[in-house]
Amino acid sequence: MKKPSVLLAAGMLVLTLSGCSARVSPDTHSTAVPAGTTAPTAPRADAVTPKELNSSQLLGGNAKPSFPAGEAGKVSVVAQGQLSKTEGMDSGILLIAYRNNTSKAVAHVDFTVAAKAGGKVVASGNSQTGSIPAQVQPGEVALDYIYFSNVASIPDAGVTYEFQAQTSPADTSPYNTAALKVTQADNNGSAIIGVASNPTDKTLQNPFGVYAYCFEGDSIASYVESFAKPDAVLTPGGEVTFSIDLYDRKCDSFVLGVSGYFS
Repeated sequence: MKKPSVLLAAGMLVLTLSGCSARVSPDTHSTAVPAGTTAPTAPRADAVTPKELNSSQLLGGNAKPSFPAGEAGKVSVVAQGQLSKTEGMDSGILLIAYRNNTSKAVAHVDFTVAAKAGGKVVASGNSQTGSIPAQVQPGEVALDYIYFSNVASIPDAGVTYEFQAQTSPADTSPYNTAALKVTQADNNGSAIIGVASNPTDKTLQNPFGVYAYCFEGDSIASYVESFAKPDAVLTPGGEVTFSIDLYDRKCDSFVLGVSGYFS
């Protein structure tokens, strides 16, 4: 089980281009995508119709990016940003969008990633807990980020990434991820401030992570995260509030999600 992770940089982080979860997965595949590109659209099954980002109406924000259909019958990466190397450290972050082209809703979508250059693996990474929405319906797009602990061997050009996805059923079992409904998300120029509520008929468990992805057109440009308060269990219909510092970063166009865990 993946345990609720402590958000990087003392609970608050902004990066350009950075739970308890069962790792039971019926859907495992790999996809190679050149760095800084959008994955090619593959033929897909008629049973699953691609949907726009935030088709579930659980996310907040004003961005309306468009993404390819993705691979038929799989959970596959459909777009990514440029790798962002953390200044003064060997780590790095890769922002991604993925689509669920399976016939069932999924949760805990965990990616492992191999970065390749010159025919060799030069780094490996994995997704964190920043997926929005936390449960992804058939045909729906979600956003997440890949963390690389060492990117010293990744060149600035000529890199491809191979993704493997593991998923769990989207249910209300204890410690499965739950998506809150964002009812307010306003950018005042220095922070994104808002409210999210528990749309389920179950009590939700803290911590409540807040994840905002900033866009430039259809491109995922940057990312910031924090926690919502109060840091306590949330009954059906209950609300939490949040304020994410943008650290002087531009985020005029963004999508934001809040998630917790079923008790």
